[in-house]
Amino acid sequence: MKLDHLPWVETQAVTSTEAVNPDDVHDDLKRELAFYTQALEAAEIGLQQLRKAGVPTTRPSDYFAEMVKTDAHMEKIRRKLLDERTKIVASEDARRQRELKKFGKKVQQEKLLERQKAKSTELDRIKTLKKKRKGNELTDDHEEDFDVAVEKASSGAGSKGGQEKNTKRRRKDAKFGFGGKKRNSKSNTASSTDDMSGYNGRKMKQGFAGVKV
Repeated sequence: MKLDHLPWVETQAVTSTEAVNPDDVHDDLKRELAFYTQALEAAEIGLQQLRKAGVPTTRPSDYFAEMVKTDAHMEKIRRKLLDERTKIVASEDARRQRELKKFGKKVQQEKLLERQKAKSTELDRIKTLKKKRKGNELTDDHEEDFDVAVEKASSGAGSKGGQEKNTKRRRKDAKFGFGGKKRNSKSNTASSTDDMSGYNGRKMKQGFAGVKV
C-alpha cells in the first residue's frame, strides 16, 4: 500500500522546506537551534493543512479531559494535604503558646526583681533613719518619714494571708468587741441598778406568754 494515495490527514507527514545543515555539528547551541527552527516550520505547515481539511485544532470550552489520576486517588491526596496543613497550624499554635509562656515568665521575673529592689531600697532608707534617730539627728519631718517608711515596709513584707487575718479580726471586733475586760461585763452595778429608764410597768403586767397573771 502506497502512502501517496492516502489523504494527508491520515499520515500528517510534513517535510521541511530547507535541510538542516548547521555550520558546526559539534556546537550544541547551533545544532539545537536548527532543530527548533525545523520543528517550528513543520508545526506551522501542519496547522495550515489541518485547517484546510476542516479538522478542529482547538479544544472546545466545555471539554473536560479525563485525568490521569482517579477521583479516589485525588481525594486521598487532598486529605493528606489537609492533614499536613492541620499539623502545621497546630505546630505554629504550640510554638506561639511557648513564646507567650516564656514572655509571661520573663515579665513575672521582672516584677519580682522590681519588688525586691523597691523593698531593698526601703529597708536601706529605714536603716539610715534608724542611725540618724540614734544620733538624735531626726527632725519632726524625718520622724514622720520614719514612721511612714516602717509602715510601708511592714505592709510590703506582709503576705495576703496577713490581710485576710486583719479582715477576720475586724469582723470579730465588730461582732464581739475590741478586747479589754469581758468578764462580768454584763453584771449589774450600783448605777445600773438605780437606773429605771428602761423599766416598763405595762409590760411587766402582761407577763410571759401562756402564763396567767
